[in-house]
Amino acid sequence: MPQVTGHRPVTACGGGRRVASPVVKLLIVTAVAAEADAVRRGLSVDHDVAAVGVGPAAAAAGTARLLAQATTPYLGVINAGVAGGLAGRVGIGDTIVATEALSAELGVALPDRFQPLDELGFGSNVVACDPTLTEGVPGHRGVVLTLATITGTPEIAATLASRYPTALAEAMEGFGVATAAAQAGLPFAEIRTVSNAVGDRDVAGWDWNAGFGALSTAVAALPTIGSIKE
Repeated sequence: MPQVTGHRPVTACGGGRRVASPVVKLLIVTAVAAEADAVRRGLSVDHDVAAVGVGPAAAAAGTARLLAQATTPYLGVINAGVAGGLAGRVGIGDTIVATEALSAELGVALPDRFQPLDELGFGSNVVACDPTLTEGVPGHRGVVLTLATITGTPEIAATLASRYPTALAEAMEGFGVATAAAQAGLPFAEIRTVSNAVGDRDVAGWDWNAGFGALSTAVAALPTIGSIKE
């Protein structure tokens, strides 16, 4: 698989001197430092990798801050990290390349169903992912849910699985990162690797090593910058 490269040569000249082009980078954000370390282990070039905090609010604010402070525009934004996988759809150590980042809590909890924000006319609880940012990354393709609350029971996990039949996993940052990227006019993607099953609260049984190892492998397969359409 080709590796991500952060340089694009040019031949522009100024006063008889060759002028180097700006370094073209992706911004890859994670929730915590351990995820950021796993991403850096997989990358072979110097893209910007930062941990912005846990949850959709911290993720949106942290990503927006990094985008606003950037001295050179980014080519795109990727949210990467471990996640809980929905049982029967993905397994521990699997890689998920999101097709959409979907906020599973943004809406109204009615007695008989959940009414998403889309139906209320106040915006959307879904941001589509740009497949060109993750072309060639092996893994399952499907929706990744964003929640501010970790699912703690099998019953709630079953409700999420029933409500979102194309969802593969739940995490806590994707929709926040996606919102910041969208407002900055940048393409967004989300890569998740499975460390545990949704609804399983026995942390002692979670396989962090499998999740972090798969994350390093996944980002190593990111496409070259030159192959990503601007």
